[in-house]
Amino acid sequence: MTAARTAGLFLLLTALATAVSVPARLLADADQPTLVEALRAIMLSKPAYATGGAARLVSGVALLAAGWFLWRALAGYQRPTVGMAGALLAASGLVTAVSGACALALVAVLPVTAASATGATATAMLVQVPDGVVLVSELRWITGTVGFTLAGLGLAALGPAQWRIGGMLKIGAVASVIIGVAMLFIWVDAATAMHRISGIAFLIWLIVSGVWLLAGRLKGPQISS
Repeated sequence: MTAARTAGLFLLLTALATAVSVPARLLADADQPTLVEALRAIMLSKPAYATGGAARLVSGVALLAAGWFLWRALAGYQRPTVGMAGALLAASGLVTAVSGACALALVAVLPVTAASATGATATAMLVQVPDGVVLVSELRWITGTVGFTLAGLGLAALGPAQWRIGGMLKIGAVASVIIGVAMLFIWVDAATAMHRISGIAFLIWLIVSGVWLLAGRLKGPQISS
């Protein structure tokens, strides 16, 4: 299988895992204003939160691989920018995988399940939150946010190479840059609506790019794996 097709396969795997991770995280409702409330939500929704964490771990590993093979597939077009894009996407995958692992660690260390504790019991157990749990929780948040940011930078860096390939990819180049820049607003709390839109746009980008590469539509100076 060529590097382009392999990159497409891993992009689609990233999209699939992301499509599982996001709804599972929302179902767990762990995005709460305080740490105690967030941990309480995790304790009462362990299956959903664990599913989201595992899917995020898989999506990170898949994006790490996709970044590597995407660089191999496109290096012949514009090596400096493609190298930067591939490195940023791979770094995003690595950091996202760490975020998923942190989510799974939280599920493992929090002992209460929805079946064995009421909300009051769960809250009482979290009055004294261990420092290690606080650290893992903060690491999960920062790695998730940084991972999304790196993916946005990767898309923006990929735009020039897509433009050089030409054809319909010139439209894709513009879309990549716009989506990539929009993803950077994840650091702005007031831009909640943009977070959701850019997240959906990134998922669509993963699917469209994955299908296009897997179908063998990339022509030109690609490098075989």
